[in-house]
Parts: sequence; structure tokens; C-alpha cells
Amino acid sequence: LLVFIPLIMNIGYSLTDYTVNSDVPKFIGFANFVSIFQDPDFGLICSNTIKLALLYVVGLNTLAIALAILIANVGKVLGNTIKSILYFPCLLAMAVVGFVWRIIFNYNNGIINRLLIMLGMSKDAVPEWLGDPNLIMVSTSIAIIWYALGYYIVIYYAGLMSISPDLYEVSSIEGATKWQEFRKVTLPMLAPSITINVVLTTMAIIGSFDLPYTLTNGGGPGQYGTVIPIWIYRLYFNNMQYGKALALAVILAVIAMIVAVIELKILLKREAKTNG
Repeated sequence: LLVFIPLIMNIGYSLTDYTVNSDVPKFIGFANFVSIFQDPDFGLICSNTIKLALLYVVGLNTLAIALAILIANVGKVLGNTIKSILYFPCLLAMAVVGFVWRIIFNYNNGIINRLLIMLGMSKDAVPEWLGDPNLIMVSTSIAIIWYALGYYIVIYYAGLMSISPDLYEVSSIEGATKWQEFRKVTLPMLAPSITINVVLTTMAIIGSFDLPYTLTNGGGPGQYGTVIPIWIYRLYFNNMQYGKALALAVILAVIAMIVAVIELKILLKREAKTNG
């Protein structure tokens, strides 16, 4: 009722000329989809979405694994304190986080650029975190990683707690270094947690709207901060091109499903190989 009916209606309306002035939408086939693929901004916006997804998924999971291992090895009291601090941003609204990081990344008064100037960098040389087309996706990924990091640390920490201490004891007896323990014991045994987190983070970032929208002030500079969910919003609420917006939503859903299936195939194959 709440998923399949709206999904079917979305697909149906994406095949019509549905706009704010349409009393009875007219069937136009795949014209909306053709219009999207022919749009001059399509390539750039897709590139932005892919770049953000790669930065976020790789950066977040790498950092979450490292911090989960750190927390597991610093003692219960300190570990619980660090977990609580890192999890706190998850309790905030994403739109609020976007506005906060806009202040932090501000070119003139942001805390990051102020610190860089204090460390000796010239004011003319400090980065324009939200104004440089080459940095905007990096800045967006940093803000979203800060927001979501604690949630995924908890999953990795639970995975670490499920690893038998006997495995580390055996590897220690065999003379393994800490790096070898990580590669041969920790990482393979974390395979189920990695599978869950990679798929969850990918799905989350592909459909992420509120934090990127508020951080980039609607997808700027130009179109360089625009990802597919922001483009859908613009088409629907700003341009009133409902049919085209819903067609783009269908494309996004198909992309998400294809990526999820590919990731699951690769990661589950890795899990099976590890368990074997």
C-alpha cells in the first residue's frame, strides 16, 4: 500500500506530460527519459553523484573500520566515551548539519580557513571549500561522513566483538605483526559487516538530498554541487516538470538497484571465499 502503489504510480506518471497545468496527463511514452539523457547537464550531474558516492563509501568505511579497531583497543571506559562522541552527530537533522558545515567551510570566516591562516597559509591561498568546483564534492563528502560515521562504527565494532580472541592468540604465536593480523584475521572476519555497511552507505548516498542541498545552497557552485536527488527536486518543485522529475526518479531507482546487486554479488562472493 505504501510502497508498491506509489512506485507504480511514479512509473506511470513518468510516461506522461504531467505538469502543474495538466488536468489529465497525456501519455508520451519515453519522451521524458529521452529529454533527461539529452540534457546538457546530465553528464556532469551523474559524474557528481558518482564522485560523491565513491568519496563517501570508501572514505567512511575506511575511517569507520580504523576507529572501530581503535575503540576496541583503548579500554571499555574510554572506548564507550569515544563511541558516544562519534555517534552524537547521527542524532541531528541532516539539514541542520548541512547549515553548520556551511559555516565551518565559509571562505572568509569558517573555522577551517581561519586555522589554516593561523598556521601560516596566505589568505589568498586558502581553499574555497564550497566555491571551488574541484572541492565541492570533497567538502560534501566530509560533512556527510562526519554525520554518519558513528552509526557505521557501531556495526564494525559489533563485528570486531564477534571475532574469537583465539584467532589473535594463534597469529601472535605464529609471529604475525599487527598489520598481518589485520590483513589475515580482522579484515576477513569483518566481511559480513563490510558487506552490510558498503551496501547501506551506497544506498544512503545515492538518495541523499537534504544535507547536500543545504550545504551547497541548492547545488552550487553552478551545477558542480548538484547530484541527482537535487536535480529531481529542482525539476519537480522549481520547474514544475512533474513527469520529467518522476522519470529521473525512476532512473535513480534503477541505478541504485543495479549498484546494490553488483555490490552484493562481489561482497557475498568475497564472504564465501573467506568462510571457505
